[in-house]
Amino acid sequence: MKIRQRNKNLLYAGGIGALTVAIISSVVVYSLYVNWKEDEHKKMTEYENKISSLEEWATKQNRGFRLKEEVKAGTKIDANMVEQVLLADKTASEDILSLGEIEGRFAKVDMKPSTLMTDSVLFKEEATPKDLRDGEYSFITLAQKLKKDDFIDVRIQFPNGNDYILLSKKKVKNIEGETIWFDMKENEILTMSSGIVDAYLENAIIYTMPYVDPYIQDEAIVTYPVKENVKQLIIDSPNILQVAKDSLASRGREALESNLKTMEAQDKSTYKQQKEQQQQQIKEKQKEALQTQQEVFEESTEPVSDGQGNQNQEGGQ
Repeated sequence: MKIRQRNKNLLYAGGIGALTVAIISSVVVYSLYVNWKEDEHKKMTEYENKISSLEEWATKQNRGFRLKEEVKAGTKIDANMVEQVLLADKTASEDILSLGEIEGRFAKVDMKPSTLMTDSVLFKEEATPKDLRDGEYSFITLAQKLKKDDFIDVRIQFPNGNDYILLSKKKVKNIEGETIWFDMKENEILTMSSGIVDAYLENAIIYTMPYVDPYIQDEAIVTYPVKENVKQLIIDSPNILQVAKDSLASRGREALESNLKTMEAQDKSTYKQQKEQQQQQIKEKQKEALQTQQEVFEESTEPVSDGQGNQNQEGGQ
């Protein structure tokens, strides 16, 4: 009986111990779970706050576009050449362009990758006017380094020194020899016609003046005053315009041939001088070489003196 009672007591004690351990374990697990949930809730709250802050930041940003590659001045920009970027509202430029505004525009200057697309670095080509024509002239005095796609002012200079702008900021479409092509509007054709007749009558010169940075520089203001008597002369004598063109072209050709002859004479004179200089240099070098050889020869044949100043004779004494 005593043994059974003892066993029962042990079982009770074991059960109570197990129950106590279970209760403690449950409390510990529950505490850990509560702490884990609190941590998770805290992290979720932090993430949500960050997302909210980012969304708020994004709504306050401006969207712009920047270049993905290097482009040269005059290059037409398309969607494949740019990428979208977010810009801080305080630092964003006021003339930022949308993708639709960028496409079809042209670069004013050479630009490197990551350049922001704004109205200040791009320009829009105007629609082709209905009265636009292809002008061709063979009598205009052209700048020496002028080439296709350059921008020029066409000017007229009179013998008394007066100088006026006939046409402003014309893009050179093509050049072949002394002939140049560029687009012209109706009013420009009339102004040019007046200038041609004026140059013919007053022995003036019509010439070109290139722009240094055409995509940045504004076009010049036309300053040539069309004379009423010249306009009337063109109306009264329609052939005078062609006569003036032929005369100016002939005058220009004569000037060109004269310049070529002058250049040829100068080239011949320069060549002769260079040749004479080369021959003189050769003679001087030959003279120096002969002198050097003579000095070496004299040194090698000079008698050797002994300590008393007497010369040692060949064979000795």
